[in-house]
Amino acid sequence: MTGEKAVIAKELDCMGWECYQINLSLRIEVKTIHPGEILKFVTDNPKADEKIFKWCQTNKQELFLSDFKNGKYYYYIKRLS
Repeated sequence: MTGEKAVIAKELDCMGWECYQINLSLRIEVKTIHPGEILKFVTDNPKADEKIFKWCQTNKQELFLSDFKNGKYYYYIKRLS
């Protein structure tokens, strides 16, 4: 990041969701924020951890940050375009 401030524009609760549900929701929700803004989502699906980086590459978005706490996966996706 080049000195710009990251803004979490939207949060998405994906607890209990399957990967295909997360994928579809991310495709829809990332289009509702502006380039440079962050979409934060949380899930308890361990398969998401292995797939989110690929999702970001395929959809030309940036995995800005990820974290795992108390059985939950937190992801911050920065919209690039």
